[in-house]
Amino acid sequence: MDDRPLSKTRAYSPRWPWICSWLISLTCLLVLFAVWWRVYSGPPPRYPGEIVLITDEQASGFLRAHVPRPSAGEEAPVYIPTGVFIQAAQFKGPYTVKIAGYVWQRYADGLPRDLERGVVLPEAEQATFHEVYRTHQANEELIGWSFRATLREQFDYDRYPLDRQQLWLRMWHVAFERNAYLQPDLSAFPSSVPTALPGLDHNFVLENWQVQESYFSYRLNRYSTNFGIRDYDATEPQPELYYTIGLRRSLVRPLIARLLAPLVILVQLFVIVMVIGSDRARLELFDVKPGAVIFTCAAFFFVVLLAQNALRDEVQSYGLVYLESVHILAYFVILGVALNSVLLVARPNARIFREYDNLWAEVAYWPMILLSLLAVTLLVFW
Repeated sequence: MDDRPLSKTRAYSPRWPWICSWLISLTCLLVLFAVWWRVYSGPPPRYPGEIVLITDEQASGFLRAHVPRPSAGEEAPVYIPTGVFIQAAQFKGPYTVKIAGYVWQRYADGLPRDLERGVVLPEAEQATFHEVYRTHQANEELIGWSFRATLREQFDYDRYPLDRQQLWLRMWHVAFERNAYLQPDLSAFPSSVPTALPGLDHNFVLENWQVQESYFSYRLNRYSTNFGIRDYDATEPQPELYYTIGLRRSLVRPLIARLLAPLVILVQLFVIVMVIGSDRARLELFDVKPGAVIFTCAAFFFVVLLAQNALRDEVQSYGLVYLESVHILAYFVILGVALNSVLLVARPNARIFREYDNLWAEVAYWPMILLSLLAVTLLVFW
């Protein structure tokens, strides 16, 4: 190992590699923050083909255009004004939500007397309805129910923690075999604009999420069965009423609980890279041996592995999520620091260490990490 004193191995190293290193790193950070802010503050996503309903006329026009025409002998379609008021919701798992609130319906006096009253939540794992009021007003019957439901829905966590989620309530009329369709009772709300949060309690709280909007909408769905109903065409798209709550994840918890560990490890690895080298005086000053760095890297590997496993247990995504890119980068950096330490011991007189010691690893450390993270970010969000 080279016995040159510290002043001769570091004092005459050029400044331009460090200037380039910090300029590249700063530029990458600025671009990353710009991309993160654009994604986080951008407009909420919409389900493909979804029609957001703002007025009663818009809802009526959509139903007239898309409700299948009845065949000979079938009952004419009926439209039941239906409203929703959500009081509480809670994630019980990555794909399970418990929701509670009220739903009401208005039945005109001219409708068939034997037409059943009620709503079906086809995506509910469990749902209970209790009638809380029934009255007659303005030539129609008004019925309200309180309900609690456990929903199983597919959420996309690929962009975690910058992900947006849509918590939706899919509704059918209980007598859908009689061509009964639901129409949102938009006149029951002061405003049906999504940002006014119609149908949502002012005290609505969902842990670790921010509510951005709520709205009624229609989606055209096809089924793979006729439900045993004669002359029912399962291939014809049916308009279904949805009530959707648009959510944006709060960043404080995931950044502290899931990002802090790999970030601290990366900083500690940079300190190790700065300390190790071929200069014995510096190694003795910090009481560091290049060979011992391997065992330190092994410990760091298990810390990052535990942090990643905790993240995957929380999200339970089928694939990798965006935040895991930091953990994967940390694995490669740990491996690189370990190999750097081995080279310093095995080949201390190699050309890359001969003139400026371990300078190449030091100046390339943060640019390589940030450039890799930036590339992953652009691939995920663009």
